Amino acid sequence: MTTSAELPFIPARYYARLAELMAARGLDAGAVIAVAKINEGVLADPDGRLTLPQVEALIAEVYRQAPDIPWAFELGRSLKLSSHGMLGYAMLSSPNLDYVLQLLARYFRIIMPTFRLQYRRTSEHEEVVLSATATLSAQNLLFHVETIAVAWHWEILSLLSGEMPAYDLYLSIAAPRHVERYQALKPARWHFGWPIQPGFRILYPKGLVGRELVMADPGALQLAERQCSEQARQTLREGRLVEWVTAMLTYSRDVITTREELADLLNISPRTLDRRLQDEGASFRELSRRIRFQRACDLLEAGQMSMVEIALELGYRDSANFTRAFRREAGITPSRWLAQHAVAALSR
Repeated sequence: MTTSAELPFIPARYYARLAELMAARGLDAGAVIAVAKINEGVLADPDGRLTLPQVEALIAEVYRQAPDIPWAFELGRSLKLSSHGMLGYAMLSSPNLDYVLQLLARYFRIIMPTFRLQYRRTSEHEEVVLSATATLSAQNLLFHVETIAVAWHWEILSLLSGEMPAYDLYLSIAAPRHVERYQALKPARWHFGWPIQPGFRILYPKGLVGRELVMADPGALQLAERQCSEQARQTLREGRLVEWVTAMLTYSRDVITTREELADLLNISPRTLDRRLQDEGASFRELSRRIRFQRACDLLEAGQMSMVEIALELGYRDSANFTRAFRREAGITPSRWLAQHAVAALSR
């Protein structure tokens, strides 16, 4: 995990909305902001950013002054897709939920750099996992996990025009005092005390992510993604390159797969990309190899594609080349790996 000194700045727009909620509740928002040493002009600026210590101080002061108000729940409930700037616009313009989740996995760092979002499709469900990438105070962590989870529920529901089947959302936080409010957040089934890691896990039923979205707009999406890429480049100047490259290789799938394309997206040369990755103790070849192998395992487990189709999906010329590459990684052929995996699944 990164330390607070290594973190990029955090977009101020979410805490500007928190200040509005404070004022609506009769609190002196200006005084709270002053305690956190935040300039009100920064909150008013759409591109304003805060440091992690400022965010920590703001949240601590809000709860000190009004500890009985469920601030995280209320903030999450008040956020809309438009709250996320260009990334929200890209989400609105996407063709389906699968594309939305890929976008979020690639660019979540833009809107909340202290967390990482992962998205994975399996044979049984679609899975989203949010995890902290920074050392946060317990109060700060609880606040952001709850805010993001509640906002996520309403925003995905909005994208699907309110038509969503039941799904499961597991939060690492304990059930809050206002847990009864979650009964209205249907059709989500809320589970508290998820023990795996700080963050949350979402399981969507199979097939949901393929549903077409009513506001899909390819032209607008292309423009929005270009802006997201520019914002990502800015965060890379302040953050870690390995994490971003890993996300792009994992979730861009057929869109961006080569070192040259990634370097072009960052407006740097491939050699500079290699050098910066090397500075962080990694290499593009190793990252690509590892991610391709994991993708192969996921496709084999899903059982929806033939060996030839998987080989072509992963960029191999034929199934023989794929089999040789897979055996180098796993020590066994893909068919043998699949058989062993099936036996292990039955024994669990």
